Amino acid sequence: MSETFIFEPPQPSDRETIATLLAQDMKDLGVSRTAEELLELSDLVLEDGGATCFCRVARPGPGEQAVGIVLASITFSVKYAGRALWIENLFVSHDWRRRRIGRLLVEELLDWAEFNGIKGIDLEAYQGNTPAALLYRSIGFERLNRERFWFSFEWIDGV
Repeated sequence: MSETFIFEPPQPSDRETIATLLAQDMKDLGVSRTAEELLELSDLVLEDGGATCFCRVARPGPGEQAVGIVLASITFSVKYAGRALWIENLFVSHDWRRRRIGRLLVEELLDWAEFNGIKGIDLEAYQGNTPAALLYRSIGFERLNRERFWFSFEWIDGV
C-alpha cells in the first residue's frame, strides 16, 4: 500500500520541529549545531514566508509533526543569468527514510521553481553521502568540477 504525504510550507507550530530536523542533519554530518541554536534560523524561515527562501515540510498526515524538510535560498546567479535557488538543506528523519520523501520534497521544489521562473538550482552534497548523490543524479542534477570555500564570522573573536 502506498503512503501519502503532505508537503506544505512550515507553520509557526513547526518552529521546534524545524530546528530539531536541521540539528539531526548537522549531527549526521559532524557539524556541531544544536536544536536550540537553530531556533533562530527556524524563526527567520517562518518570518520570511517565502520572500527569500523556499521551504517545505513533509508530514505523514494532516496536522502531524513534520518528518522531512527542504530549504533553499533564492538568489541571483550570473551562471544562470537570473534568479536561482541554492538548496541549503534536504533532510528526512531516520525513521521515515526509504519512502521517497526526499525525492518528493525535491520534486516540490522543482515544480515551484519552474512555476516561479527560477533559471537554475545549485546544491552541495557532502563527500560520502552516496544516497544524496544518487538521488540528485537520478532527478537530473549534474556534478560540477569546482572547489567550494567558506567563511564563518564565528571565527572572528567577539562575534
